[in-house]
Amino acid sequence: MAQTLERAIEADEIVAALRTYGFTQADIASAVGVTDRAVRDWLHEKPLRRGNEERLQALRQIVLLLDDSLTRRGVGQWFRAHNRSLDGRRPLDVLVEDDFDAVRQAAAAFADGAYV
Repeated sequence: MAQTLERAIEADEIVAALRTYGFTQADIASAVGVTDRAVRDWLHEKPLRRGNEERLQALRQIVLLLDDSLTRRGVGQWFRAHNRSLDGRRPLDVLVEDDFDAVRQAAAAFADGAYV
């Protein structure tokens, strides 16, 4: 299924692919910093604001980074689990704070085999 996310360009494609990893509409909305309704609108091919598009693409890249090391279900679990690299916070919670760099670094450390 990674190919689907790798090839996803438009918001509706990315959201649909993220759902296969166990992300809910609410998860995507909170990670990107929008309402559930905005995510639902994206599924109907409504346009995104530039900042929202950048955050959605950043989420996509983090998921792809983990995809080589985890199953789809495992990726979703990683985002919901408390993470030592993030001071015990869950990656989804850190994304709500708009700290995509910290989550990206934690994902890269995990993918590189760092024990945390």
